[in-house]
Amino acid sequence: MSQGDTPAPGPTEEVTSAVESTNRTAGTSLGGPTALLVTLACVVIVIFGMRYAADVLNPILTAMFVVMGLSPVLRWLRSRGVPPWLAIVIVLALFLAVAAVFIGALASSFGQLNSRLPFYQENLSGTMADVQRWFADHGINASGLLSDVLTPARIMGFVSSLVGTVLGTLSDVFIMLLIVIFMLSEVYSFPRNLHEKLHLSERFAKAFGNFGDVTRSYLFTKAWISAISAIINIAVYFAFGVDFALLWGLLFFLLSFIPNIGFVLSVIPPFFVTLLEFGFTRAIIVIVVVIVFNAIVDNMIAPRFMGRSVGLSTLAVFLSVVIWAWVLGPVGALISIPLTLMVKLLFLDSYDSTRPLSLFLAGGAERVVRRSKKGNEASD
Repeated sequence: MSQGDTPAPGPTEEVTSAVESTNRTAGTSLGGPTALLVTLACVVIVIFGMRYAADVLNPILTAMFVVMGLSPVLRWLRSRGVPPWLAIVIVLALFLAVAAVFIGALASSFGQLNSRLPFYQENLSGTMADVQRWFADHGINASGLLSDVLTPARIMGFVSSLVGTVLGTLSDVFIMLLIVIFMLSEVYSFPRNLHEKLHLSERFAKAFGNFGDVTRSYLFTKAWISAISAIINIAVYFAFGVDFALLWGLLFFLLSFIPNIGFVLSVIPPFFVTLLEFGFTRAIIVIVVVIVFNAIVDNMIAPRFMGRSVGLSTLAVFLSVVIWAWVLGPVGALISIPLTLMVKLLFLDSYDSTRPLSLFLAGGAERVVRRSKKGNEASD
């Protein structure tokens, strides 16, 4: 072999070259739409796993978001010089006291409602007879619908099963309370242990902090604004003599965490109770008054304190309710916004392949942010 000749590649070099070529090909094939499809496939697998494990995940996730909603109170106590252990004890005592009143009021109200069902069933029979007579006077034969589908016995049976289901879920509430107690006891050490033991990347650590700030602010502000609206609703129901006013106020507080449809669901039961007890006119007046007061709170109080948007479009909010309710049941609908924020801020925003999904969830809000950034760059 002359000095200018190039040696032929040996077997080892050929294998190395082939492996490098394969890696380059795989990296190219997994880029763009392919990476997005692989990500979506993984998401589907995770979603079906969560649906299968909903009974276990529901109290854990609910407790986690409850602790996040309570953390601003802990921060406020710490800013006033309260020792960490004492701040945890104070918050835990207040939370358990509120939870005890909440659960006791729900259980007592549902028990009374169950005992009043025969009275409502009797009034419902008379009301449906009046409705059938009204349709008949206008030339509409509604006897088939009212006698076969909307029968008083069937409606009351549905209400009775609903009451039993709600009372049966109180056992999950006690498990959730125990988890909240243990989570609160480690609320200061958990973030530090998370960073030290998992060795989070700088990008993911920043995303984790952003998720915590946005979710804590949303949950805490939403909770006390909903509490104000619930107190107003209770006062309105008491003023008009509606049965179980406290129950309807607590129900409103819970359902207010379901965006878009929560308010509608919360006013349906008191409307029908008022209808069966006092008639159609008072039922309409009560609901109109409740709608007016809640509109005042939503348009005058809420915008001033919930100015920081969660960065989700209206379509994304609605879809999140539907999807999480399908995955985790009613609890999924209640915590749909925090769950969607967790997925968006922790995962979708952290990787280039999932960034299009994050932009889809952000919708109009994201476009406004991009326009404002472009405008600031142009002005500079």
